[in-house]
Amino acid sequence: MSTARWRLVSKASWIARSSQCMCVTTAGQLIVYGGELKPRQPVDSADQEGPAVPKPRVGATMVCMDDCLYVWGGRGGVDMAPLDDEQVGVWRAELKTGSDTAEPDGVIWERLSYTDGPEPRSYHAAAATDNDFFIHAGCPTSGRLAQLHKFNIRSRQWEELSSAPAPPRGGTGIVSKNLMSWGRVVLRFGGFSGYELPSVPGTLDLFDPKHDRWYTLQPSPDPIHGYPGARSVCGFAHFESKSPVLSSIVGVLFHGERDASTLGHAGAGTFWDDVWALKKTESNHVVQWAWRKLDVKPADEQGEGESGMPEGRGWFAHAGWQENGTTSVFMHGGLLSSNERSDELWELQIE
Repeated sequence: MSTARWRLVSKASWIARSSQCMCVTTAGQLIVYGGELKPRQPVDSADQEGPAVPKPRVGATMVCMDDCLYVWGGRGGVDMAPLDDEQVGVWRAELKTGSDTAEPDGVIWERLSYTDGPEPRSYHAAAATDNDFFIHAGCPTSGRLAQLHKFNIRSRQWEELSSAPAPPRGGTGIVSKNLMSWGRVVLRFGGFSGYELPSVPGTLDLFDPKHDRWYTLQPSPDPIHGYPGARSVCGFAHFESKSPVLSSIVGVLFHGERDASTLGHAGAGTFWDDVWALKKTESNHVVQWAWRKLDVKPADEQGEGESGMPEGRGWFAHAGWQENGTTSVFMHGGLLSSNERSDELWELQIE
């Protein structure tokens, strides 16, 4: 059985939050944006608010492409009102570096112009691939969505693709992955539609961009633990490894909301603290999918220092980082069962 090891990288009280977004640049810089420390009170205000910079928001998404950050969606304020016309849309951020160091010392923001973009929303999902990024599902002014859109950063054009299988949802997870038998695809798991998803245990959905078509997959269960439980606002990350033992793992699923709070967005529900591997094998053109629950341990098995294990949580930010041929997954902040926002940054490595 493969092992998932957690390492506590840092604690920083000044960036404790939930409902934020995060990505890692090609240079290995981990960027956190947006979120809330108190319910419905967005953080990350600029020194001077205005149309030249994005206003604080929760439930946005961010991807990194060509060493630039692309932020889309979210909403803000006590009433969680949609963003106005000057704020909605794609925001491109370029990190500035100092003259004497490669460390970023500022951000140059640009709101990209385009026409016919997706309906504004929050708590959607995003994934990047080549020159495109995908926006999927989420919560508009009322209700939930199942739409999938693609934005090309070169042409600055949106394209609406086929909607995903019902039900519409918020808090779902998607990853972009290049698979031998499919090419580039988008995988989706979980979400919330008045209840935690999926309703059929273990199922996930696959989108084939070449044919603009969705497929529902039923991987085989873990021989001992069965399927991962239904969940939303969880971690679902792309995974790669040069190790023969790990090469069949295409995605990692972890933590997330198990049961929603009776207080809605103002409270905390219950959360998972597990880690699952989604595996894909292919033999004689026959593709097999499987879930495997990983043995979770701290990075320091002797318990020295403050490594420990992360408490179950949801509504956190996560991102993958490829180094030495294997993906490390980072998890920042999130909402705990105590209804407090975490200030921790954890690194997950699979071996």
